[in-house]
Amino acid sequence: MFPKIITLSILISTILQSAPARSIQREFIQNDGTKFIAKSLGNQHLNWLETKDGEILKYNKENKNFEYAKIENSMLKASGIKFQKNNSKRARSLAHINKINKTELKKLWIQKHLN
Repeated sequence: MFPKIITLSILISTILQSAPARSIQREFIQNDGTKFIAKSLGNQHLNWLETKDGEILKYNKENKNFEYAKIENSMLKASGIKFQKNNSKRARSLAHINKINKTELKKLWIQKHLN
C-alpha cells in the first residue's frame, strides 16, 4: 500500500507542475500603472503573454514591466523595451525589434518540447 501512495503522489505532483498557462484574457499592469489586456500562453518550458494585436510579451523581473519578446539563443526573452499599448509599431521600430511571428514561436515551442 505504501508504494502505491508514493507512486500516486509523484504522479499528481508531476501533473500539477506541467500544467499549461490559463489561456484567458485578463488585465495586466505595468510598473507605471498603465493597464493592458492579454492572455498567458505556454507552460513551464516556454511561456509568454499575447495581446489581442498579436504582440508577444515577456515579463522583466528587474524593472517589473512587460516587454516585447525576442528570440535569442533559442530562448524567448524580454527585449528591454517596454510594451506600449496602441503604439507597438513605433516602439519596436525605434528599438529595432521585429514582431515575433507565429512560425518562429511554433519552431521554438517544438524545439523546447523535443529536448
